[in-house]
Amino acid sequence: RSTSTSVTRLTSSPLDGRETRLLGGMPPFIHEYDASASLASTREELPLLSSAPNGSLVRFAVIGTGCIGREHLNNLMLHPNAVIVAIADPNADSRDRAAQLLGSARKDVDVYESHLPVLARTDIDVLILATPNHTHIEVLRQAIPTGKHVLCEKPLCTSVEHCIEVLNLHEAQPPDRRGLLWVGMEYRYMAPLMRIAHELRSDTVGPLRMLSIREHRFPFLQKVGDWNRFNANTGGTLVEKACHFFDLICYLNNLPSRALSKPGRPMPIAVFATGGQALNHTTERYEQGTPDVLDHAYVLLEFENGARASLEMSMFAEASAFQFEVSAVGERGKLEAFMPGHGDKDEDKSLPNVRIGRRSEELTSGEWKSTRPPGPEQTKARVQHVAVHADARIVAAGDHHGSTYIELDCVVRAVAERAKMAHVSVADSILAVAIGMAAHRSIEELRRVPLAELVDVERLRQMLDAHDGR
Repeated sequence: RSTSTSVTRLTSSPLDGRETRLLGGMPPFIHEYDASASLASTREELPLLSSAPNGSLVRFAVIGTGCIGREHLNNLMLHPNAVIVAIADPNADSRDRAAQLLGSARKDVDVYESHLPVLARTDIDVLILATPNHTHIEVLRQAIPTGKHVLCEKPLCTSVEHCIEVLNLHEAQPPDRRGLLWVGMEYRYMAPLMRIAHELRSDTVGPLRMLSIREHRFPFLQKVGDWNRFNANTGGTLVEKACHFFDLICYLNNLPSRALSKPGRPMPIAVFATGGQALNHTTERYEQGTPDVLDHAYVLLEFENGARASLEMSMFAEASAFQFEVSAVGERGKLEAFMPGHGDKDEDKSLPNVRIGRRSEELTSGEWKSTRPPGPEQTKARVQHVAVHADARIVAAGDHHGSTYIELDCVVRAVAERAKMAHVSVADSILAVAIGMAAHRSIEELRRVPLAELVDVERLRQMLDAHDGR
């Protein structure tokens, strides 16, 4: 099958070191700028926009060609080791938009109304599942037994029960017929957050005590058939949208020193939340009724290692300098990251979007006593300001600041190298969905909800520990 296309594909070059390939270090398509220096002295290494082995081609099919499906197509067309062989969507307008996006590459791509002919093909390595949330379960029931690798957009499913069904089905496949099942948590791959993860792995701030995320954004976009206006289809806002953040919280809390916890993954144990539907979609009317999706919430999480985390979400706060902010406070310092609005491709790359604060030894010793607050030499003078951005070409390919390309690059590499585990596992996704559902239950029942009410936390821990050990 020909791979010719009018799109300029990005330079392919292998990376050395398993840790870097698994995002333990910063990948080659992330640029770091010294925000304390002049623009003339910024450091920008030549980007190598593939980490897959030279010459390896991975064949993709995209099921669901709405907004995120088309973003995947955009990024796959850039990747030197990716080949698109098929797309499928029951909606004619979505299919037409995707076909138009493919340009001259369209002649090499088969277009289907149903996903079933795609599943039957033997010339596809990876299925990207980008259909509405409530349809994931049925497609996964059919896709997993084919043995193909699957990248399923978040959330894995709209209920914990369906997630567990998917997990059990995947584990039931013979090892030689069990493809990777990877869940699309693109936010892990945003450049500022990758720098935060790097600092946590390096133990820059010590054991985490507090982790907070704030998203102030625009209302839900309009989707085909307005499916995303109802909890029955989405799983609820704190599953549909906030699963990204709950995954990030658990992922980042797992990276630093384990000094505060027993051996193994520190697990969340309880959730308390408050929220509601104040403004968005309240005047809309559909055959299904009036939309019932939350548009704001506060969520608190407790971890067994004593760490605490919070999410503040507002979907009527797009008049913000940043859409998405993360703060990670450890015993020895504080890390912060700032992300602009989705679709913002014109960031000023000289402006810092990461802060790294290191506490003085005097204050971390536990012996500090003073009648006066710490002076600037112990506060703002100890904060490093860094600008970290993805390569402009991959930023331009979607609305997630280059993270979709980086995620796909990780998938390509994993398939090419016959990896046994996905970077974002089924257990990771189940945990994120369970936290979201616990948050909704907390709002409805006005109480703190132990996570064990919704999911077997110990089973997830064992799976995540096995995953961490790779």
